[in-house]
Amino acid sequence: MTKKYISIFSLVLLIISTSLLFSGCKKNLDRSQIQTNLELNTFIKDWLILGPFPNCETCSTTDYMHGEHCTGFYTDYLESIGGEKNAIPTEGMQVEVANKKLKKTWTVHHSKEEKIHLSELLKPKDMVVAYAFTQVESPKDQKVILSVGSNDGLRVFLNGEKVHESHPLHGRWLQSDNDYVPVTLKKGTNNLLLKIDQGVGDFGYVARFFDYDSIITTIRKDIDKYKELKAVAIADTLVTSFGTRDKITVLNPKAKVTIELIHEKNGKLDERIVEPGEDANFLLTSVPDDFLNIKASFPTLNDGIIISETRYYKGELKRHPRVARMAEDLSILDEKGNSFFPIGTYGAPVEDYKKLKDAGYNFVVTGVDNLDEVHKAGLLAAVHVSGKTPQDFTAFINKYKDHPAILCWMLYDEPGYNKADLQFIYDIYNAAYKADQVHPSYLVITHNSVYRTFGPLCDVLAIDTYPIADGSIEEVGGNIALAYDQLEYKVPIWNCGQMFSWPNQRRPNPQEHRFMTYASIINGAKGTLWYTYKGYGQDLPVDDPELWEAQKVLLSELNELAPLFLEPGFGKEIQELSKSKFIQAIVKSSPIGTFAMASNSSKTETVQAVLKIDPKFDGKISVYNENREIEVKNGIIKDEFKPLDVHVYKLKTNYE
Repeated sequence: MTKKYISIFSLVLLIISTSLLFSGCKKNLDRSQIQTNLELNTFIKDWLILGPFPNCETCSTTDYMHGEHCTGFYTDYLESIGGEKNAIPTEGMQVEVANKKLKKTWTVHHSKEEKIHLSELLKPKDMVVAYAFTQVESPKDQKVILSVGSNDGLRVFLNGEKVHESHPLHGRWLQSDNDYVPVTLKKGTNNLLLKIDQGVGDFGYVARFFDYDSIITTIRKDIDKYKELKAVAIADTLVTSFGTRDKITVLNPKAKVTIELIHEKNGKLDERIVEPGEDANFLLTSVPDDFLNIKASFPTLNDGIIISETRYYKGELKRHPRVARMAEDLSILDEKGNSFFPIGTYGAPVEDYKKLKDAGYNFVVTGVDNLDEVHKAGLLAAVHVSGKTPQDFTAFINKYKDHPAILCWMLYDEPGYNKADLQFIYDIYNAAYKADQVHPSYLVITHNSVYRTFGPLCDVLAIDTYPIADGSIEEVGGNIALAYDQLEYKVPIWNCGQMFSWPNQRRPNPQEHRFMTYASIINGAKGTLWYTYKGYGQDLPVDDPELWEAQKVLLSELNELAPLFLEPGFGKEIQELSKSKFIQAIVKSSPIGTFAMASNSSKTETVQAVLKIDPKFDGKISVYNENREIEVKNGIIKDEFKPLDVHVYKLKTNYE
């Protein structure tokens, strides 16, 4: 009997010990997981993070576009722990990818802010993907809206199911509430896994839950905002899109939109069926000139069919006559009728106006509230026109047009990128001229594919080519030349240069900055401004004092050489005898002398250039702002151009 009791007692102890052991394991497991109690409208800040993994190992960081080549976005790197749908990771859990010889470990991240900046947590941070996991505790079964944002692409898995995917071609900014995803949370623990892909630049995500009925009510209340229909001509294609894919789709997650192209005289020409927010393209080459109606139809579950319509004019829109402050040679005139070279900046705080004037700027982009301070500082102002209708624009300009600080009216920022309605821009353009036939109006355009579309609808076109970390630096001058060619030299082109950094990238260095400015001038820019000086989360003098000091030197050069830039014509192209594809040069005469300007667009190659100018130029010539001279024989300049070098030569003649 004693042995039997001992055996039973031992068995009981074993069971208790085993139970405690498993209980302890479960407790430790809970500690190693990240659990979030559901709080609507509250950003989720506690996550397990894993990565990075390769996204596109053969892609270039220049002009990167998302797509099927982002193999990492479509590769399940979590197969060793059950796959993306079923993975339930814990802190310290390792993931192995045998064919990539990779081993990564899940780590805990408790964020202090709503956005999770993966670019600060993971290296490398370009051309990669990463995972984020959390467990959401819901007190009941309920339908909610998962609101997520990401830079760039995003996949979302909830409780073993892929519930969302977004992979925009051009990527997107990191901001909250990009996408609304209707989901059902079960009572208890819900496993939420995000997969974020990255091209270049900023990298991260943000997530929270909303009440389902509240979001539906908000969308219905502001339906005009969510059903917006856009149409813009890019080259020979009319690009249209309806709504925001991951917002209006909440009203019917599985529905598509029908977009029709209707000619005002010939009736319906074509239609496309696409996802909301997806581009529907119509080739215009065979479409007769006239007004086109674009109609979008989107069926909802409970609100019938939502209809949106807009118009586009195919053909040449009539331009108004030249305003009084613009000369026939496309230069801008001051109040005394003298040509001047506009040099301006965005992000100009009022307290720095005098500092900017002293540095060499002559105008700032600002609002009407600051016009008195602009004038007091001796500057001029480019003012953004405010209003929603042509009548609003006319009234606004009439109210302020006589202020002595007015330089020009900014009609719209990047209408091509924002797919602005062509007729809307045309209405602003005509309203500006109706109200003010003295000061010019201007547009800022990014994509060279819409120069021909929007360029005629302004007095001045500013080209903002921002190539640092995302583009080719030689495009700065090339886009100036292209705009002149497409607009048949009827509109002056200003260069809008880059003096800012994209998120987690960099500004141009002084060499790049000087090159871009002179490349635009060599190609005929009649003015220049930069984005940005201060504001928009950046402060040039503080963030990059070296570039700011270089800018002040450059501003001094631009003011001193302004008479050269303003002289009618675009200069005579100089033959480059060494046949370098990187050297571009012109020679131009002016009241301050005859100058040759030359640049090397290569970022890596040093070029021994041979420039053939007029044989009458002979002897020693000075190289502007370089404290050196070179010998010119029989009109031949031989000089070395390091990568992105610019040389400005003041030429002497035998007759001087």
